[in-house]
Amino acid sequence: MVSRYPEERGAPVTVVVTGLGAVSCFGSGTAALWEGLLRAERRPVSAPETCGLPTRPPLYAAPDPVLHSPAPGTPGGEPVGRTGALLATAVTEAVGDAGLTAGELFDAGLTVGTSLGDIDLAETPDTSARYPATHRVTAGLAGRFGIGGPGHTLSTACSAGAYAVAWGAELIETGQADIVVACGGDAFSRVAIGTLQRFGLVDPECCRPFDVDRAGMVTGEGAAAVVLESAGSARRRGARPRAALAGHGWSCDAHHPMAPEPSGGQLGRSVTRALDGTGEVPGAVVLHRAGVAGNDAVEADAVGRAVEAVGGTAAEVAGYAPKAVMGHTAGAAGVFGCVIATLILRHGVVPPNAHVNTPDPGCPLGVPLGGP
Repeated sequence: MVSRYPEERGAPVTVVVTGLGAVSCFGSGTAALWEGLLRAERRPVSAPETCGLPTRPPLYAAPDPVLHSPAPGTPGGEPVGRTGALLATAVTEAVGDAGLTAGELFDAGLTVGTSLGDIDLAETPDTSARYPATHRVTAGLAGRFGIGGPGHTLSTACSAGAYAVAWGAELIETGQADIVVACGGDAFSRVAIGTLQRFGLVDPECCRPFDVDRAGMVTGEGAAAVVLESAGSARRRGARPRAALAGHGWSCDAHHPMAPEPSGGQLGRSVTRALDGTGEVPGAVVLHRAGVAGNDAVEADAVGRAVEAVGGTAAEVAGYAPKAVMGHTAGAAGVFGCVIATLILRHGVVPPNAHVNTPDPGCPLGVPLGGP
């Protein structure tokens, strides 16, 4: 498939962001997300009662999404799970922010990053045999919003959201779509949280990614969405870009199910690829950093080396870890990172990193501090 606009064939395609959407523990909307990040408060919130989980360690719950009705056109009127509803809330905001019409959505693509999809339906005894949890979410969103272009589910654990954004960009760069709604979402799961606890990956107090005493992650839930499109498409629509996606890189080192390859070689190559061609050193980096010591160290070292490789000084680049105050949102995390990066560009401010009593001396990046 090629672009509907022949004048763009063969020319480099610039991908821009024209719409943002989010629903997080801070509430529904990107404004609530930004205000919550700036407050940098410790806000332990219990999981929904239906989750059946203990309130300790703390869990960062999103507000109940509004959209629980079956998506229009969904075969059999299948119910919407919590993840699907969170995603629909985020996509509604992003589509509205981008000013997309029904006709433009019909030609658009859709990429969805999720670790477990509508897992609440799969964990409910009377529905577990009827509804596959993960891949149904994309079909539900496409039906609800009338998105008729290429639709893809990316289920690669907590990297799924980042893959969804990068894959959406590639659909545009290769002419398979001019507009792509890229989103990511996950809701609480009894099985997932129990597994993390058994692996000893959960901090019983709070998430503190930049502190030497960090002891693990804190689980969150939510959804985020970005509307990506070619710069040419945005000009034709009269849409105002919020940011440009200057580069992207990805890898799968397959070293271990729960840990990155210790040298960070593959991760470093991905970061370097993302930075190639931008012509400048980033002022800030929104990190995956989740409070798991080994993972955090590998990521910071790889990013620091990549920054140095393009002529920057790692200590002058601000590192930011939003999971300290919003929890690890699994398949939504990568898209949240893109939304937050766009908001940082819009406001010219990097939010403070929370829960840092003794800064990690091994982190080569700058660490803006603040919050309790």
